[in-house]
Amino acid sequence: MWGIISGIFLGLYCLMSYYIGRRGWTAFGKSSSPVFRKLYWVVLVLVVFAFPLAEIGEDLLPAAGGFLLNLWGGYSMIGVVYIFLLLLMIDLFRLTDKVLGYIPMKIKENDKTPIMLGVSVLVTVIVILAYGTWNARNPVVTEYDIKVDKQAGSLSELRIAMVSDIHYGTIIDAQRLESMVKIINELKPDLILFAGDIIEGSPTQAEARILMAVFNQMDAKYGKAAVPGNHDRALRDDSGVVRCFEEAGITVLRDNYIKPENSFYVIGRDDPGHGSRERKEISELMSEIDTSYPIILLDHQPIDLRAVQESNIDLQLSGHTHRGQVFPSQLITGKIFELDWGLLKNDDYHLVVSSGYGTWGPPLRIGNHPEVVFVKVSFGTSYGTFYCGLT
Repeated sequence: MWGIISGIFLGLYCLMSYYIGRRGWTAFGKSSSPVFRKLYWVVLVLVVFAFPLAEIGEDLLPAAGGFLLNLWGGYSMIGVVYIFLLLLMIDLFRLTDKVLGYIPMKIKENDKTPIMLGVSVLVTVIVILAYGTWNARNPVVTEYDIKVDKQAGSLSELRIAMVSDIHYGTIIDAQRLESMVKIINELKPDLILFAGDIIEGSPTQAEARILMAVFNQMDAKYGKAAVPGNHDRALRDDSGVVRCFEEAGITVLRDNYIKPENSFYVIGRDDPGHGSRERKEISELMSEIDTSYPIILLDHQPIDLRAVQESNIDLQLSGHTHRGQVFPSQLITGKIFELDWGLLKNDDYHLVVSSGYGTWGPPLRIGNHPEVVFVKVSFGTSYGTFYCGLT
């Protein structure tokens, strides 16, 4: 499946690149000075070919060179998408102008118009990428108030901080997590949950211990728990990284559960299709659960929702979608998933999907924000109506 998706994207990328190259050359490349024509080809090569070159050369270069090439390739790939979209908008204006004639003749007949449009497109894309870089480094807190009509021992309320999709690695390093630690500590949660894709790839034990030193700076009354995501290769088996998590007080849940203070359950599902074992069905996991207690499900991907809703789960916390990460990708994630971000309520079932904290691929967020999710759950049987929603 991933190969098919990659092939489709590569085909679309080639079409967008061809459109950009042809449109640019037709607009001002042919009639420009020799110097400008050379500059045009240099810019085109740097923008269009950086991404495929990065895909080919990442493993052939030393680590630092491969990282920089991959970083530039990611930025250029997003740049190509936005240049394509802006040029398409310009051509749509030109097409409708042939019918409506609303563009002044002095603009259409000005020899500098193509150059000014080209420069404007490049500057606009640079500004968008700069904003996306800044936005990716400035997380927000997204709060939800949820009511669960069950008793949780002596608890009347539970304050949960949830983070997903950190993608700790070369780009999202320990320094980038300082704001996450500060946010969570200021929230003073009772429970801290990590909903998968915590680590990108397979870090060394030394790298894992650096991450655990960060996680050790956060504390919660009822502990910390995590589930693996599709990128968490290091958490799928009984590895040294898993032991590092346990030493940091983080319970890694792979198709098992905990019951803090004997008051509520936290069930953690393994990620599907990865590791040395298939994950259990939700019905099998629920066979040992007393459904009279509040039940929180931690599952990296917001899938199999019908089965979950039929299993007396009160609250599911997920990530994975990044809410598309870069506009207009959320138009796709919104079609793939029943919910790609926010809160879904169906009778007694609540689903919260996070856009994630980190980034995958280029360190950009456009059209959404990195976030720490804060859920305040109130317990107790009530009669009548109540409000549940995003604050």
